[in-house]
Order: sequence, then C-alpha cells, then structure tokens
Amino acid sequence: RDLTPAAMGGKDAGKKIKETGGKTSADESLGMSSTERILRRIHDLYEKGLVHSDGTEKDGGSVGILEIASDPLLRLTDVHKPRKKVNVMIIGNHSAGKSSFINWYIGEDVQTTGVAIETRGFTYVTSGRKRETLKGDATFAFYDHIDGLAQFKGITENVFTEISTSKSKNFSCVDLLDSPGLVDGEMEYPFDVVESIVWLADHVDMILCFFDPIGQALCKRTMTAVERLNERHAEKLHYYMSKADQVEKEHDRQRVLIQITQNLAGRIKNSHAFKLPTIYLPRDGASSSQANIPNALEEVCEDVDKAIRLTVQKNLTTMKDDCAKILKSIDDAHDLDARRRKENNARAVKGWAFTFVGWCVASVLAYVALCETFAFGPVTATVKNHLLPFARQREQDVLEATLEAFLPDVDSTTGLMKKRWLGVPHGGAYAMLLLAAVLGFVEYVKRATWKFEPTMTKRDAKRMAGYRAYVQELGKVREELYREYFKGLSADRD
Repeated sequence: RDLTPAAMGGKDAGKKIKETGGKTSADESLGMSSTERILRRIHDLYEKGLVHSDGTEKDGGSVGILEIASDPLLRLTDVHKPRKKVNVMIIGNHSAGKSSFINWYIGEDVQTTGVAIETRGFTYVTSGRKRETLKGDATFAFYDHIDGLAQFKGITENVFTEISTSKSKNFSCVDLLDSPGLVDGEMEYPFDVVESIVWLADHVDMILCFFDPIGQALCKRTMTAVERLNERHAEKLHYYMSKADQVEKEHDRQRVLIQITQNLAGRIKNSHAFKLPTIYLPRDGASSSQANIPNALEEVCEDVDKAIRLTVQKNLTTMKDDCAKILKSIDDAHDLDARRRKENNARAVKGWAFTFVGWCVASVLAYVALCETFAFGPVTATVKNHLLPFARQREQDVLEATLEAFLPDVDSTTGLMKKRWLGVPHGGAYAMLLLAAVLGFVEYVKRATWKFEPTMTKRDAKRMAGYRAYVQELGKVREELYREYFKGLSADRD
C-alpha cells in the first residue's frame, strides 16, 4: 500500500474534504441525522481513513487511525476506536417497564413484555438495514468490545441482539441494552446477574434505573446493583419511577417516592443532586386523573439525546488527542532513530578499533607460533638441510632471510641453540596461550560493541512522512465535522 503524502491525501486531500464536507453521498441517500453521520464518519476514520465522496477508499492508499497507531515504529496501544453509537443500559426490578420503554422508544415490539419475568438475559437492541436476531457468540462477534463478558459462567447462552429497521427518535444513534428483571427470593439466574451488570457498566455511556411502584422496586438485588454501580459510575446513572400512571392518587405516589428515595439515600453518591422523576408510557383511553400525573418521559429522551451530543463531542476530542499522540510518536520515532544512528556510529568506531587490535594480536600470535614451529627439531633440520640450500641455490634472498629469521639462534662457541623467551621453559607455549586468550577477549568485546540498533530505512522514513501529512489532513476533517455539528445544533434550536 502506497503511504506517501501524495497517495495518503497530500495537497488535494483538503480540497476533497471540502468538496465532500466530511460526508458521503451514501450517507445523504440514507437521510442520516447530522449526529449519526458524524459518529459514523469518526468511526470510519479509525477503520478506513479518508474516503472518496462515494464512500470508497482513496486509490487504495487510505489507512485508518488504528492502522497507523499499530505501526511497528509507533506501537500506540492506547488508541482505541470510538463506538459510533451511544450505549444505554436499562436496569431495574422485575416488571419495571424496561422492555416496554424500549419498544415505545423504537416504535416496534422487539422485546416481549408482561407480568411474568420475560427478560432473563441481556439483549442489545440496535438499528440496522434488516430485521434480525443474533444469539450468543454472534452477539459477541457483533459487539467485540464486550468479549470479556463471556467470563461469566452461563451468560453466553443468555446474550442476544435484536436488530430493528426503525428510524424512530434518535434510535439510529443508540444501542439500547435491556437487562434481566431483578427479583429476590428463590429466583435463580443462570449467571451472576449483579456482577454482569457492573461489568457492562464499564462499556455503556448511560444507565437508566427504573423503579416499579407496584412491584419489587426495593428488592435487595436492585439496591445492591445500584450501590455497586455508584462506586464507579455515579455520573452515568439516571433514576426514574416508572409506571407512575398505575398509582393514580397523589399521596400514594408521594409515599412510594419517599420510600424509594430513603432506600437509595445511603447507597448513592451526590445525593444532594438526586432526582426521581415519574414516567409512564402513553396509552389510549387514559383517564383525566392520569393526564394530571407528571410524566418525565420526554426528559428521558432528552437525556438520551444529550448523551448522544456529549458522545459526539467526546469522540471528536478523542480523535484530536489520538492524532496528537500519533504526531508525537512520529517525532519520538525520529528522535530515537537519530540517537540510534549516533550510537551506531560510535559503536562502529569502537568496533573498528577493536578489530585493528585483534589483527595486531593475531599477527603476534602467528609470529610466535611460527617461531615455535621452526624451533621444533625435525622442522629445524628440514629447514637447514633442505629449504635454506634450496633458497641459496636459487638465489632467493628474501626467502632465505625469512627462514633464517624464524630459526632459533645458535651459540657459536657451543653450537647449541640459544634459549628463547628469557630462558623460561616452554615460554613460547605460554606466550601463545596468553595471546590466544587476549585475542578471544578482544573478539568478544568487539562483537559486544559492534551490535547495531535497528534504524529507519528510507521506506520507513517515507512512511512516517506520509503518516504525518495524512494525520494533519485528518485535522481538517475534524474541523469540518465540528462545523457540521454546530450547524446541526443551530438547526435544532431553530
């Protein structure tokens, strides 16, 4: 894949971005809202990178932010793909209206409702192009960020996904997570329901807690779950008394609200800002008394919309931070390469120095070895009786001088060979052992010194330059997305 600045965007990238306005014709044909388009665009920038106006990759040279971050020279492990939808988990006691709320919000009956305990597992409800149901492993494959949920024994068979084609409200920007109804007593769940809820809370943006005024709103499991969630996710929690229309008398509703509030007081953080509005689903044939019951149902939708807007802002900020991390990592890679090249040069100088010393020691060792060889009786006799006469006969003066230089000196008075190596017996052998040891040490130090650190190749440097230009162009995309976001906010106000 060509990762040069030209192939990855170059000078024309800004023009193409301006022409497309950060969106694609495919998006426009689907009639997406601005928030959905922005969330999806950010998601695609992490996976695919810059694209043509028809949604296809640019000349096969476009790469996503994730692919850049995982480059062996950068190795950024803290860059993660933002989700393109807001995740909202709904918890509460049995028959609190969780599934009914989901059906109302999307305008389609995808979840079974009733007095019986209908929801025994977790169900993701998401929008898609066709109606479909996913079970177990298929759900984990669809939502790869919840792989860790499979650690809970018995949960795989109780995780589902319902895909709906509904375009109601802001459903296209939301994944709704229906949780098991919480009850006390002899009710047995096939998995640890409270721990599963707490684990999933790390992977959602918002938690709606419904309390049923008629059922078991104050059951121990519900209170335990709320208390555990408040330890780390107090800011995500929103509390509602659901099915308020089933308690028509004002003083009865107030009594129930007081009971729920008193039970929650010691279990929640920031209790001074605690709110417990009443909600109920609209139904045909409602009495006049029910019409006077306060209903914060639209506030729930507004809270979800607010979470969507905050997620757009958070994802745009995350994209900015991740691009800054990549640029800094590129600078760090160049700095490291410069330091390694300097260190490698120093190692090379030292290596050549030790090589020269090694050659010198090896030469001395060879000289000593030849001297000892020529001092050996049979060799000495062969040289004197055959080689020297041969050299003199052929008038090879250099050869003759060389042979005589290696032969041991002879005492003219006694005719015996003079002792070498200061008269130390076997001194030559000791000298050879010492020189061999020195040569081995020099070779070891040379090999240890002459180990080069890997440096950037020309292709690596070219790729880093391409990444830098590409990420800088992504900054222009982010600016376009921010303008589109602000334009959508202005349209909403109008």
